[in-house]
Amino acid sequence: MKTIYLVRHAEYENPNNILVGRLPVKLSEAGKQQAQKLATFFKDKNIVQIYSSPVLRCKQTSEIIASNKIPIKHDLRLAETLSAFQGYWEFNWDYFFKHVDELGGETPEDIYKRMLSFWDELDKKSDGDIIICSHGDPLYLLYANLAGIPLPTIREIYQIPEERYQPKASIRTIFLDTLENDKVSIGPIINL
Repeated sequence: MKTIYLVRHAEYENPNNILVGRLPVKLSEAGKQQAQKLATFFKDKNIVQIYSSPVLRCKQTSEIIASNKIPIKHDLRLAETLSAFQGYWEFNWDYFFKHVDELGGETPEDIYKRMLSFWDELDKKSDGDIIICSHGDPLYLLYANLAGIPLPTIREIYQIPEERYQPKASIRTIFLDTLENDKVSIGPIINL
């Protein structure tokens, strides 16, 4: 049995309340404390590798968890959704959805494909457990695939109940039975 921990990055600084996307925003003080709680949670686990989004808030979360003891590999497939609205926000969902198609950016299907590509290439046979540190949408879409949940539209992603969509600084545990053709079972979201 192998355990794969899906970790969403901790809270970040966002004083202007923008859609930060892939911008290099740092963890807030509260976020650093959350990441430290994650590090404490993983301290006695047999973690041999952390795979992280290269976006700064995931890098910082992963570095705090690793505490210079666990190797980290950054993979662009774990990055936040690429959006034309990055750096901007109009507090009107209808406005966002009206313009998202014409301005471009990633669709849930685009994110789903890159996350599945990452999952398929993941070394699931190595000894020890791993952490995947990423963002809300990519983690949800990976979870949806593993749980057999249909691919949501971009509108549906923003309506997913909290019991399925990971909050910041939370963990979802994936148990992988490597003796039974990588049979997956999924644990509940853990909030520290």
